[in-house]
Amino acid sequence: MNFDWQTIYQTVFPFLPTQISADITLIGTFLISLAAVIARFWPRPADSSKWLPLYLLVNTVAMNGKHATNADDAKS
Repeated sequence: MNFDWQTIYQTVFPFLPTQISADITLIGTFLISLAAVIARFWPRPADSSKWLPLYLLVNTVAMNGKHATNADDAKS
């Protein structure tokens, strides 16, 4: 699924009040930045860990792709 954020901005946000659009953008930017900082310092848990789904979610939100420093540092 190819998801384009600019399409949402161009189609949905014009119908919202300006302050709400700004708040959504600010909160979204903050959450992505926070996830990026967390992902930077959180080593990958073992494959059997209960924390792995949360780790993968944080990395997805942080847009922490294949080129991340901690992408292949699985614990033994």
